[in-house]
Amino acid sequence: MKQGKRLGRFEIVGWAGLGVLTGLVAGFALSEWVGGVSRPRVKHMVRRRPAARPALTPAACARAAAAALAADPALGEFALKATALAAGAVELHGWVSSRALRARAGSAAIRVPGVERVVNSILVRGEDDLDPRNRAADQSA
Repeated sequence: MKQGKRLGRFEIVGWAGLGVLTGLVAGFALSEWVGGVSRPRVKHMVRRRPAARPALTPAACARAAAAALAADPALGEFALKATALAAGAVELHGWVSSRALRARAGSAAIRVPGVERVVNSILVRGEDDLDPRNRAADQSA
């Protein structure tokens, strides 16, 4: 279409009619694909929706994460601590005997409802207490 050309009344009505017709066809096709809307179906969808949990305070997140660490049979023997950083975020501190236990502690903390982020600052005996000049820069588990 050239710039400056104005659409006539019939062109405007034609394009609007084409848009309405396309919308109707798409609506019918979508309703056939998705299914009809009925009262029982809407109730079922509302019941499936998970209830919103109240947000935990930072201190409650730290307490819950510390309890999860203490309750784990492999981690209970270590003096691990959970420190609150913010709502939903905790930092883990302490010493463990292997990288696998370090990772297990992080997994146990992130599974706690209300904890969304974990900073795992747990150190591994035999690796992190060596001479810093002999230690690799990457300390990921």
